[in-house]
Amino acid sequence: MKKDSKNPQPEVKETSTGVEKNQTELEQALTEENEKLIAEVERLTAENEKLTKTCARLQSSADKSDTYLNQLVAMKNDFESYKRRMKFNGEQAKTEGMQAVITKIFAVIDTFELAKQHLSDENLKAFQMVYDQFLQIMKECGVEEMDVMGQPFDPMKMNALSKLDRGEEFTDLVVEVYKKGYTMGDKILRYAEVIVGA
Repeated sequence: MKKDSKNPQPEVKETSTGVEKNQTELEQALTEENEKLIAEVERLTAENEKLTKTCARLQSSADKSDTYLNQLVAMKNDFESYKRRMKFNGEQAKTEGMQAVITKIFAVIDTFELAKQHLSDENLKAFQMVYDQFLQIMKECGVEEMDVMGQPFDPMKMNALSKLDRGEEFTDLVVEVYKKGYTMGDKILRYAEVIVGA
């Protein structure tokens, strides 16, 4: 019996040493795995910090891009407004220039109309051609003669030079036109100078 009791002890001792050895190997393996995991976590943490910094830089760049885009859109809108304003100002300047020239031509037309009353038929033909050319040019520029003869007196279109008794049926009506009035679109270039019935 002693032999039998002695035999199991060395086996247990070997097993105990084997378990300890296995335990030590397992601890070493776990320690190594743990160290690998810690190293991996540290690497991932460093990578995360780099990515966070990169994201922050990208966000900053995106914010700057948005700012520049907004400024560009505002500048484009300003430029479009500037182009519309310049086009309007150009058209207005052109119209005002035409009006200024046409206003000076009125004196020439008045002279033609006075001269027509004093010319004979032979001289009147050539004279009438030049006069008609002036009227055609004015018409092409959008100038229209006011039709005021026989119309009620309108102080918004006419200047009354005097009143003349022509009977009750002509009271407050234009009985004579001293100088013709002209309009260009909605604008009055020259008020008609008229004599009104009393």
